[in-house]
Amino acid sequence: MIRLKLAEMDTHRNETTFRPIGWAAPLFEEIGIDFTPHDDFDYAIVSQASIIDKSLPLNEAVEKGLEFLSTIKGDYIILDGQDSTSLMGTIDVFRESDAILFLKNSYLKNFDLYKKGWVNGRVYWGEGDYSVPDIDELKPKMKLSGYNWLHPTLNINLNYEIALPKWKPYDAFTLKEHDREKIYDVSCMFGYPTKEPVYEHGLCQTDYYDLHRKNLLDTLGDKYKIAGLVDGKKIPIQEYYKKMHQSKIIIAPLGYGEMAPRDIEAIQFGSILIKPDMSYISSEPFLYEDGRTYIACKYDWSDLEEKIDYVLSNFENLQHEMIEYTREIYEKKYNLTNLVLHYYDIIKNLGDVVEDTETFRMRPEE
Repeated sequence: MIRLKLAEMDTHRNETTFRPIGWAAPLFEEIGIDFTPHDDFDYAIVSQASIIDKSLPLNEAVEKGLEFLSTIKGDYIILDGQDSTSLMGTIDVFRESDAILFLKNSYLKNFDLYKKGWVNGRVYWGEGDYSVPDIDELKPKMKLSGYNWLHPTLNINLNYEIALPKWKPYDAFTLKEHDREKIYDVSCMFGYPTKEPVYEHGLCQTDYYDLHRKNLLDTLGDKYKIAGLVDGKKIPIQEYYKKMHQSKIIIAPLGYGEMAPRDIEAIQFGSILIKPDMSYISSEPFLYEDGRTYIACKYDWSDLEEKIDYVLSNFENLQHEMIEYTREIYEKKYNLTNLVLHYYDIIKNLGDVVEDTETFRMRPEE
């Protein structure tokens, strides 16, 4: 039996990072992995909120993170649960730490891109000053976390069960019958403009975040009937979902990461998801198949009208084919049994876990 400790698991941001693991605890136990809140652990898992403070300059944040790690008496693994492919901060702590592994929700498929300079490490925001020139040396200890922001345990607003969502017929969501008709061409139900500037390690992120959304809205113009927020102001959640449900297309811009609950909400509402191309990302599981689970467009939106017109002119066929296929693929990939097996494969060489997992692998999908 291996004992894992989830360090500072109740800390904001750590809690969401650890949530899928915590909900799968009974399944972990079946294969010889147990969790303890005490210091009699075999391995501690440390998440990003414990080791990187984005309000500080990067060098100070790294120093603070290393100080925290020095208090852990035993072997530990760093888990970066942020959805962005950026390694800024967490990898800098890892580099100087004694962590035995570095886990992250998503990476760039081409690790050589990390050697170039990007705005706070986010390749889609363009050239900047942050890079990881020694990525080849660090890569052998870098693994995928086995989950991301599309997991049902991180999307609880749609009445999700612990393991998988309860799919509803997309013409019979929790709306009155006269509200179910898809009266909008496009949903742009996202916050814009940002009310308060957001800084990470002294660099303002807001201009990059907002510009992507501004360019989207400028591209759409007044050609389509759009469901959106007024001046980015929040509305009651049922009204928010109602407008998304009434939209044939849901557009999901990239933000501080590439994946978001909106991508799953599109499946629930029977709407076609359009978002910038995701093929450069490596994540496990991975749902995005252009033309099958979503429609990919360019980050600068230069081909967006073409994509929208294609969907609108073929909506009924695409809705039937894409939504049913995506739901099926999601159920196969995004279950807690797969998550537990992913972690088994990561740590099976670190200590004594159950060697024969065949019975566990054949269990009904959770």
